Amino acid sequence: MLKNFKIFFLTILFLVLPFFISAQPSAITNLDCVFSEMKGSVWLTWTPPAGTQRYDVRYAQSPITAADYHLTYQFTQSWLGTANQGLVTDLTENAEWFFAMKAIDTDGYYSPISNVVSCFVPKIKAQVDDIAPTSSITEPKDNATILTGKDYIIKGKSSDTGGSSVQKVEISFDDGKTWFLTKPKESIDSGFYFEYIWKTPAEDDYKIKTRATDWYDNQEMPGQGIKVKVVTELPVEKPPVEKPISQMSVIELKAKIAEIQQQIIQLLTQLIQLLRSQIAGLAR
Repeated sequence: MLKNFKIFFLTILFLVLPFFISAQPSAITNLDCVFSEMKGSVWLTWTPPAGTQRYDVRYAQSPITAADYHLTYQFTQSWLGTANQGLVTDLTENAEWFFAMKAIDTDGYYSPISNVVSCFVPKIKAQVDDIAPTSSITEPKDNATILTGKDYIIKGKSSDTGGSSVQKVEISFDDGKTWFLTKPKESIDSGFYFEYIWKTPAEDDYKIKTRATDWYDNQEMPGQGIKVKVVTELPVEKPPVEKPISQMSVIELKAKIAEIQQQIIQLLTQLIQLLRSQIAGLAR
C-alpha cells in the first residue's frame, strides 16, 4: 500500500513540477542603455518576454549580480509589460551606472536577472522642454473604408523636437472623448512607430485622433485626425468610363494615340520573343 502511494505521489509530482518550473518568465537578454541627452537620465531598451505584465528595474554604481540584485537601487516606474523602452531619471551625473531588470508576469512570478549594461551619465546643463511632441496615423488613410467583423491594426508615428522624447501615444475613436494607449513598435529618433489593434470595429463612422506625451509631461493638442467608415461590405469600384474619341480634345487624342502606340510596341515585342523561342526550339 505504501509503495503504491509513493508511486502515485511521484507520478503527480512529475506531472505538476514542470508547470511550476515553467511558470517563471524568460529573462531579458538584450537589455541596452544609452544616455538620453537629458539631465541625469538614460534610455533602457529591451525585448519584452512573453506574458510580461510589469518590470522590476534596478541600478547601481557597480556591476549588478544575481546575488546582490535585491540590494541595489530600485527605479519606481509603471511601464506596461508590452513596453520595449523606458527612461530612468534622477541619476547622479558624471558617473557610470549599471542596470538590470526582471520581468514579472500576471501571477507575480519574476524572471531571472537580465543581462547587465552600463552607461556613463555626464554632467550637463539643465534644459527646459516646453514643446509638446507630435503624432500622426499612417494607416488607414483619411476617409478610408474598412470591413467590420475582424481586427484592424492602426499604425502611426510620433516625434518630439523639444529636447525630450516621446513617452506614450494615445488614440481616440470618438473625437477625443476617451483615450486608449497604443503599443510602441520601433524607435525613430526622438519618437517611435506605434500600433493599436482595433478589436472588431462596429459598423459606423469614426473620427480617430492621436495624442503624444513626452517625458516632461508635455501633451500634444490633438489635430483633426482622420475619418474612417466601417461597413459590412466594401463597395465595388466601377471602372472609369472612357470618353468617346469624338469628344476628346487634341491633347487627349495625342495622349490616346501615344497609349495605343505603346500597346502595339509591347505586343510586337512579345511576338518577337515568342518567335525567337520557337526558332530556338526548332534548331535543337
